[in-house]
Amino acid sequence: MVEITKEKGALPKYLQLSEWLKSMIDKGRYAIGERLPSEIDLSNMFNVNRNTVRQAIQQLVNIGLVIKKNGIGTFVSSRTDNKLQYSLQNIQSLTQELTRLGIKPDTKLLSKKIVRITDDLAEKLMLGSDNRAIRIKRVRYGNGIPLVIERSYLSYREYGDIMGMEIPDSLYQTIIEHFGVSLERSVQTLRAIDLPDEDAKLLGLDSCFPAMLQESIIYDKDNITVELLHSIYRGDKFVFRVNSGRFSPTNIV
Repeated sequence: MVEITKEKGALPKYLQLSEWLKSMIDKGRYAIGERLPSEIDLSNMFNVNRNTVRQAIQQLVNIGLVIKKNGIGTFVSSRTDNKLQYSLQNIQSLTQELTRLGIKPDTKLLSKKIVRITDDLAEKLMLGSDNRAIRIKRVRYGNGIPLVIERSYLSYREYGDIMGMEIPDSLYQTIIEHFGVSLERSVQTLRAIDLPDEDAKLLGLDSCFPAMLQESIIYDKDNITVELLHSIYRGDKFVFRVNSGRFSPTNIV
C-alpha cells in the first residue's frame, strides 16, 4: 500500500491515489472487467475523504481506464498499455480504423466555419490569392471516450457546398462521393506536444497532458491539395506504425 503524503511539493492527494490505482490496473491487480473497491473502502484504505476518491476515479474515467455504472460500481475497462496501433502507410479513415479494431466510433461536430487562414496554411492548401478556407473542428470518440481532436481545412472555392451539408463520421466519404475526388496520397508529419488548455478540456484531460500532433496534407490524382488536417491524438491511447522498405547500402552517404 502506498501512503498518501501531505509533504510540500507532493502531487495532490487525488493524483497520488489515481496513480496508485493506475499502477495496480497495469500490474493486473485489478483486471479488465473487475470492479474497483468502493469509494468508502478507498477512503478508509488511504485515510482521505470521499471527494478525493471521486476526483481520483474521475481521472481514470477521463483517460479511459475505468467506467462508472450507476448504482453498481466502477469497473476496469482498459490498461495504459492497451494502445491503438495506427498505421501511417496509407490514407486512413479514423472511423473505419476504429471499427476494424472493434471500437465503436462516434463524432461530435464542434464548428464548421469559413475562415481566413494564414499564408503558411494557404500555401499548403494551394489557395493562391484567395485564402478563404472551410475549417471543420470535431472531436472523435471510441467507445464513448474522446480520443482525437481534428481541425480540417478545405478550399472554400472548391468545397463550399460542404457548408450546407451534414458531415458524417467519415468526411472522406463525403469528399469522394459528392465531389468525385480521389484521395491518392498524403504527406504526414508528427510531433509531440503538451495539450493546450482548450484541447485538454475537450478531451477531459489535464493541461499539458502528452499528445501527438499529426499534420496530413491529402492530394488528389492531379497532385492538388484536397485537405489539410491537423489531428491531436492522446498520447496515452495511440502508437503510430510505419512499414519501411529494404535497407540498401547504396543509400549510405
